[in-house]
Amino acid sequence: MTSLSRTNQHLILAGITAVAILGAGLLSLEWAQAKMGMVLQKTPTPLQAPLPSLPLTLGVFKVPPGSADERLSAETLAVLGTHDYLIRKYEDTAMPPDSPASVVQINLNYYPTDFATPHVPNVCWVGAGLQRVKDDLITIKNVPHADGKLTDMPMRFLAFAKPNGAGSGMPLMFSHQSGGEYINTAYTFQVDGKYAPNTQQVSAMFWHARSKYGYDCKIEVDVLGPSTRAEARKTISAFIRAALPSIERILPNWKKLNAPSARGAAAMNKTVPPS
Repeated sequence: MTSLSRTNQHLILAGITAVAILGAGLLSLEWAQAKMGMVLQKTPTPLQAPLPSLPLTLGVFKVPPGSADERLSAETLAVLGTHDYLIRKYEDTAMPPDSPASVVQINLNYYPTDFATPHVPNVCWVGAGLQRVKDDLITIKNVPHADGKLTDMPMRFLAFAKPNGAGSGMPLMFSHQSGGEYINTAYTFQVDGKYAPNTQQVSAMFWHARSKYGYDCKIEVDVLGPSTRAEARKTISAFIRAALPSIERILPNWKKLNAPSARGAAAMNKTVPPS
């Protein structure tokens, strides 16, 4: 037998062995999934309604006349990682027109099969050249939910300013004003029916091994125009209380889709500081 023939035999034997090991591994994985009820590949989680079906009137907040939902470019959508989004302005009609913090913008980004948090202000706005000057975790008290319950809502509350010497191409709305006024924003995530204000918590909460579904949605409220932190927090709190029940009637009903996960509940109770 030639050296080449022996080499070919060894290669064939190695290939057969590798296929056998791979097959055994796949069978073991399938057995483990069936035995333990594990679901490694999640089914896309259906929304209860399209995001744009969010009502145009939410308590005292109404879409301004002539305002239209923002449409993102293909390039931005590629970065966002989803086509399920809503960017819409609302005005607090209980405030005098043009009052500071009277207009907000809701920004919803929905991910039906995976956790993803690429499009948050502390990443994107800083990347656009803005200066992050405030970063706090806040709790909005007595927020109503679609089921009628009241809970406290955690949110990450940030402020940005236009850096000194920034070019004229920077949007004026991001200019640092006198009197402690900034452009303010706050966000949280709904992850499998629970809420988390930090991307670290989203990662920790998402994976439920026995759940068929898994999703997350960023809920961001931007205060348009310069405002103080107190003004912005008051408006954001009022808007979240007015909007959240309607938002929850659009997002998946986790209790109907899956049994609650103890792991997700434990992660929700874990405090993670801002990065």
